[in-house]
Amino acid sequence: MITEKFWSKDRFPLVYENNEPKAVIIDMKTFEKIDLILNNLMNRETESEDRLLSASGLLEKLKKEVGKSKASEDWRAELDEL
Repeated sequence: MITEKFWSKDRFPLVYENNEPKAVIIDMKTFEKIDLILNNLMNRETESEDRLLSASGLLEKLKKEVGKSKASEDWRAELDEL
C-alpha cells in the first residue's frame, strides 16, 4: 500500500497565470511514475470478472435498481458500516 500522499498539488510547484494555477512542475522521477501508471491503465487487459458481469446483464439490472432508490443522506456512515 502507498503510504505517501502522491497526488497532491502541495507536493509540486505550481505555475500561475493571472493569479490562477495553470501548470505543475514535476521532476523526471515523478513523471516516470505518472507515465507508468497511465500506461498501465491504458493497456490493461479486461478482467474476466468484468466480462462475466457484462455478459450476464447484471450490471444493467443493478443500474436500474440504483436509479429507483433514494440517495443516502449519510453515505459515509453507511459505507463505514459495511
